[in-house]
Amino acid sequence: MSKHDNVIGYIEYLDSGGCVRERIPYVDAEEFKTRIYASLHCGEPIIPVVFPENLSQPLTFEKGTIFPWGPRSEKHELLPYEIYQTNDRKIAFLRYDYTKDYINAASYKLVYRGQMECWQTLDSLYCLHNQENRPNGREMRSLSVSDIIVMHEGGEAHAYYVEPIGYKQVDALLPGLEQAKKRSVERGER
Repeated sequence: MSKHDNVIGYIEYLDSGGCVRERIPYVDAEEFKTRIYASLHCGEPIIPVVFPENLSQPLTFEKGTIFPWGPRSEKHELLPYEIYQTNDRKIAFLRYDYTKDYINAASYKLVYRGQMECWQTLDSLYCLHNQENRPNGREMRSLSVSDIIVMHEGGEAHAYYVEPIGYKQVDALLPGLEQAKKRSVERGER
């Protein structure tokens, strides 16, 4: 699914609390509709999200089809993200619990700026940046414990410290990471 403009929409799968637990993109209208109907039929909580500008014709459903959580239309947009890495030996490759007393944004350097699809997750970015052919692979090491991913959506930014399993939200570091980004831009990097 490398061509962004082929995606016609995605399905948000909700957990029992109504929070989005997964987003799956679709490029084929019939497959998209079939999966929507299957989820509705078995009572699975979903929200279909359609990119109308990517459809050759409007997506129609059988008369009487009810979407308990509602369908949504959106403009297909890519979301910016950044990756910051450190070489500070007190922090690099260590869990947050070990580094929380030493961690500061000044120790980090912006190593990558990119754009992600709205259905991509921290885990999908982790996988992308751990491949041999990862973006900016000659300039940065693979994503690892102690790296920070900053994701931007809806005018908000959130920072996540990569843990051995999962991520720790570290939004308090955002002002300092913004300074690191400015230093990087001033030097003409990334």
